[in-house]
Amino acid sequence: MTRRSVLPCLAAALLAGCTSVKITENFGDAKVEAGAEPLAAVEIENSSWLLLDFIPIASGDPEHPNRNCCRWFRNTATLETNVKLLGAEMKRRGATRCANVTSRWTDEKALVILLARRAYHTSAVILKDPK
Repeated sequence: MTRRSVLPCLAAALLAGCTSVKITENFGDAKVEAGAEPLAAVEIENSSWLLLDFIPIASGDPEHPNRNCCRWFRNTATLETNVKLLGAEMKRRGATRCANVTSRWTDEKALVILLARRAYHTSAVILKDPK
């Protein structure tokens, strides 16, 4: 790959949307908890590009998930941001609680140690208690 092709690919990666909220409502016959109605399974990913592994270049925009927009020179890829996105999805669907909540982060290096992509992943099943 030549330099001419690396720079446009890098620019496209930086400009791509970095926050995503994926939802599935297909549970089949699975029961999550007795007495609770599962509304959806939620997968949240928020990523950030870092220079030298600590200087933020671009991060996902949690105000506009699933869109091609970024926050420049800020690191929004945090557990706090993912929990806020989970809370917003619960409120939007009328959920009363969530179960099976897991969070983790991944770290990928690009251009040896110059660039890093860090992503926080949070998944949960949101539930609605019977009245």
